[in-house]
Amino acid sequence: MDGPARLRTTLADLRALIATAQPLARIERVALGQAVGRVLAQPVVAAAPVPARPVARRPGFAVASAETLGASPYAPLPVFRAIPVRAGEALPEGTDAVLAEEEAERLGSAVQALAALAPGENTLAAGCELAAGQTVLGAGEVLTEQALGAAAAAGMHEVTVRARPRVAVTLEGPAGAMLRAAAGLALVDEDAADVVIHRSDGVPRLACRPLEDASLICDGERWRLALPQAAAAWLGWTVLAVALLARLDGRSPPAPVPARLAARVASAVGVTDLVLVALEGGFARPLTSPDAPTWPAVARAHGFVEIPPACEGLAEGSEMVVTPFR
Repeated sequence: MDGPARLRTTLADLRALIATAQPLARIERVALGQAVGRVLAQPVVAAAPVPARPVARRPGFAVASAETLGASPYAPLPVFRAIPVRAGEALPEGTDAVLAEEEAERLGSAVQALAALAPGENTLAAGCELAAGQTVLGAGEVLTEQALGAAAAAGMHEVTVRARPRVAVTLEGPAGAMLRAAAGLALVDEDAADVVIHRSDGVPRLACRPLEDASLICDGERWRLALPQAAAAWLGWTVLAVALLARLDGRSPPAPVPARLAARVASAVGVTDLVLVALEGGFARPLTSPDAPTWPAVARAHGFVEIPPACEGLAEGSEMVVTPFR
């Protein structure tokens, strides 16, 4: 390794810098169908109760429960108003219970009750799923598919979300193509970017293998991340760019997953080593040494293991955590 590692910036230093990043102030309205994975900028509040009126929980006949008082299989009572309903259908005015099909007996066009019903029996009360004015989702929550269902139930067709951080990638070759694909819809020209990822100059600055020549600075409101134009750029994206974009978006980065090391990994004291691994049945199999990631290893890796500077390596079977790529 060129130059004394103790004089270089540490990975912890860059993480501390990333921790100072604040969520972007830009917001936008998006349709529910396009909002999966976005971060709410404003809470979702139910404008009306859900359901708006009592609904049938079972198929049968909507009735006034008072008309069934005293009914039994041995003493059926005629019900003067019995309206067929399906499960989930709103109860008609003047009814307050559902006579299940097995509790009813048809006599021509008439219906007899074979059971006495209490008010609300076999129904769901108005507002039992959502009360009017209830906060369904809070600002800062990430919208999952389930959360979108709750927003739709609250009557929302659009939601207000934080604008995605905009990313420019000026690296060339395979590394540039890889990171542009990773940026996806966030990819913009450099002038419009919140984060610019460009080629590093090859000078060792960071006590972290294989990202020795990586660097990160905040230039006013724009962040500039320098990465090697090689397979190691993927680790730079995962370790630095993903964490930074998560901060700007107001979300948490992927959580590490526990695993056991399938083979011993050697490490250099004084630097943080990042090792590409494949996850196989609770074991993490190292794919390359920390100082020489390859394109095949990047293609097969599910994540990476981080070995701290004070460690000389990890033994086979060691308990550790893997930071997943997805």
